[in-house]
Amino acid sequence: MKRSISAVVLALIMVLVPAMSASGAVKAGAPCTKLNAATTVSGIKYKCIKSGKKLIWNKGVKLSTPMPVVTPTPTPTPTPKIEIVPAMPTSFEDLEANYKGIPNSVWVDAERLFAQPLSTPIKVDVEKGESTKILYSYSEIEYGISRAQQLGGNFPKQSKFLVVAFNFTDRDWAKTRLSTIASPFTLNDTFSDQVGVACSSQAECDNAFGNISLDSGLIIQGVSGLPNSSNTNTAIIRSHYAHETTHTIQKSIYKKYGLKRFSIPCWFSEGQPQVVGQTSSSASLSEYVKNRRSWLRPPLRGLPDFSEASINKFFDLQHQQPCDSATRKHIYDIGFIAVEALTSIGGISFTFDVLDKYASGMTFDQAFEKVYGISWANAKPILARTVSKQFLEAR
Repeated sequence: MKRSISAVVLALIMVLVPAMSASGAVKAGAPCTKLNAATTVSGIKYKCIKSGKKLIWNKGVKLSTPMPVVTPTPTPTPTPKIEIVPAMPTSFEDLEANYKGIPNSVWVDAERLFAQPLSTPIKVDVEKGESTKILYSYSEIEYGISRAQQLGGNFPKQSKFLVVAFNFTDRDWAKTRLSTIASPFTLNDTFSDQVGVACSSQAECDNAFGNISLDSGLIIQGVSGLPNSSNTNTAIIRSHYAHETTHTIQKSIYKKYGLKRFSIPCWFSEGQPQVVGQTSSSASLSEYVKNRRSWLRPPLRGLPDFSEASINKFFDLQHQQPCDSATRKHIYDIGFIAVEALTSIGGISFTFDVLDKYASGMTFDQAFEKVYGISWANAKPILARTVSKQFLEAR
C-alpha cells in the first residue's frame, strides 16, 4: 500500500510540473491553456491565441502608464479688504480731530445734490471772436455750469448764460461786445477792463471772470488756442466753468438784496468756487481726492511756511478788501482747503448761507456765527490748525 501511494504521487508530479512550466511563464510565443484568456505582466497585456494547433501568448500590447491623479490645491479665499472710513466732522468741536474725513463729508454732500435735477433748465450761448478757436466741446461748458447750479441748491442763480470767448487778437472785439452789456453792480473793473486781465498775452490767455448782467450769467473767457491742460483736460475744463458759475451764484445772492457793491473776504470768495469746481469735475470720491491733492502742494507766495501761525496770518491778510497782493495767490489753495473744511460741517449750503446773511446786512462775523454757532474769532484758530495739518502732511 505504501509503495502504491508513492508511485501515484510521483506520477502526478511528473505530469503537473511540465504543465505548470508550459503555462506559467507568460511571454510572447509561450504556450497558454485557454483560448482568448488575457493577462498583464510588467505593463504588457497578453492574449492567448491559436497558432496552428497550439495555443500561445501573442506579442502583447504595452499599456500606457496612467497619469497620476493630482488633487488640485484649493485657491485660498482672499481675506476681504476692510476699508477704514475716517470719521467725518460734525461741528467745530470735532473738526480738527476728524480732519481726515473732510473729503468724504464734502463728497457725500455733493453726491446728494448732484442727484437732484435742476428745477429750471439752463440755456448757454457762446459768442467768440472771429479768429478765436475753442479746443473743447460746448457740452463741457454746459456740464460745468449745470453741476455748479446743482450745488447751488435753492440759492439765487441764473437760468441763462452768455460766454464771451476771445483770443489775444480778438480782444478789441471782446471789449466792444462787453461794453454793450450792463452790470447790476458798480464795478471797479468793468467787463471791458476784465478782457485785458483774462488775456494778457498770446500765451497767457486762458483766464476768466464769472459775472452777472442784468438778466443772465456772464462768463468772460480768454482763449489762447494753444493746447494746454486748461483747454484739453476735461476735468480742468469742467472745474473751470463750475468755478466761474459759482461766482455768478455769489453775485446773484448780492443782487437779491439790491446791493451795488460786491465784497466778500477774498479767501472765502475764491475758496468757495474752488470747492464747487473740484467736486463738479469729479466722478467719484477717489477722483475728488486725486483732484484736490495737487492744490495741497503749491509754492509759497508771501508766507514763510504753512504753519498754523502762517495760516492765521493769511486769514487776516485776505479777510478785508482790498486784500494783500503778496499772499493773494493762496486764496485758490489755502482758501479752497479752508472752505472745504467749512463745507464738511453742514454741506456747501452752509457756505452759501453765510454769504446770504452777509449780503442781507450782517457783518461777516455775525453771519458766520449765525450759521456755524461759533464766532469767527474762536473758529479761526481751529480752522487754521486743521488747514495747516493738511498742507504740512502733503509736503
